[in-house]
Amino acid sequence: MKPKSVAVAAVATLAFVLSATAAEEKTAPAGPPQPRVVYPLGPEALPPRNADPSWLKYEEGLRLFGQKRFGEALVSFKDAIEARASLFDRASQDIEAALAAKEAARAGDSISSLVELLAARDLIPQDLEYIEARAAGSIVAEMGLLRERSPSSPLRGLIDATLLIVEERGLSRIGDSMDALSKAAADLQHYPEAEFGIGRIYLAEGEPRLAELQVLRACDMGGSLEVAGDRYRMLETLAGIYKAQGDLKDYEQSLREIADSSDLFAVRDEYFRNAMERTLAAQGFDKFMTLYRVDDGYATTAYSSLGSLYLEAGRPLAVIYLAAAVNAILTREIGAITADEPDYSFKGLVDLAARIRAGKAMARFASDSGLWHDMVLLGEALAEAGYRDTARELWSVVAANPGPTGPRGRSDPWDKRAEADINKSLNASRLP
Repeated sequence: MKPKSVAVAAVATLAFVLSATAAEEKTAPAGPPQPRVVYPLGPEALPPRNADPSWLKYEEGLRLFGQKRFGEALVSFKDAIEARASLFDRASQDIEAALAAKEAARAGDSISSLVELLAARDLIPQDLEYIEARAAGSIVAEMGLLRERSPSSPLRGLIDATLLIVEERGLSRIGDSMDALSKAAADLQHYPEAEFGIGRIYLAEGEPRLAELQVLRACDMGGSLEVAGDRYRMLETLAGIYKAQGDLKDYEQSLREIADSSDLFAVRDEYFRNAMERTLAAQGFDKFMTLYRVDDGYATTAYSSLGSLYLEAGRPLAVIYLAAAVNAILTREIGAITADEPDYSFKGLVDLAARIRAGKAMARFASDSGLWHDMVLLGEALAEAGYRDTARELWSVVAANPGPTGPRGRSDPWDKRAEADINKSLNASRLP
């Protein structure tokens, strides 16, 4: 190649390089790449539910209690309480650390806003947009995706604490509120289920006073229950302790706390209850059952126990409580029938009772729930109030029962008692 040709080629090559460099400069972002800020790693993540030491110890306590190994069960329940307190104290600290971050003021009370602001410390905007798109509006999904990126504190702690609390409480009870999250973490440091387990151990070991104090303690922690309705079971146990001790005042009060929490016995429904009672007394049980349904299954035992208590005391209140108990049990039985026969409609107590007795599962539920017991006592309460025709309507159905049945495991022959009540009522009606 000639010297002139070499020079031309060199100039051309240099021009090409300069041109390419200029093009790159036009497309390259201004300034240096955004650095990733590195913070010290936080402690290990909080455990998932199936590895939660407090839950595992609680389950162990239940198993040991079922085996009547009360001493070992007591240790397990106490270990569960201690582990739960430690676990959610740690979650509370993580939440407080996130609230202490400078971003918290901008986030307000929003969990999702605080998560996104803290995530901006660790991730570039493109990564955040990608995660938000994948999460499709779910804050739980977004936190799970962020957690995969091993974020730094305090985001890491906030994510771990939130996911743990959501798994325990459910997102609907927390929403997008940091305040609700903090309160839930504080509540969950208590373990009322395990406290109640200890109370059951004391009761089984013949220590009613210790059992009473322990069950009261568990009831006071009701806001920390995983299933809020479990508090009613605790109150029933407490009522049983008071009854065994002859403390009828506290026995009634515990039962009333259960009953008064139901829709039927709310103060605002007094007119409705009076209408139910008038219908039952004046138009009979079939009309009463056709017009009204009591769907407060959790309160049925309390209704029955209060009705029995008031009947023994000669108080007219017995009628409405026993009527509620009978209606609630029959409403459950009707629900079982309609599950198989959607077109079923109530055709009267005689027909329904025959169906209940013909079905093994329904008959067992009626006996275990105390249906025949409550029907007999309801008849007696109505007879005391002067409504003997309606009372005999109930007794006649129970008297047709082919054998002894009793409430909740007892073996009282309620069919025989119903027959005796019928004869007593007929004899009374013949008196001048």
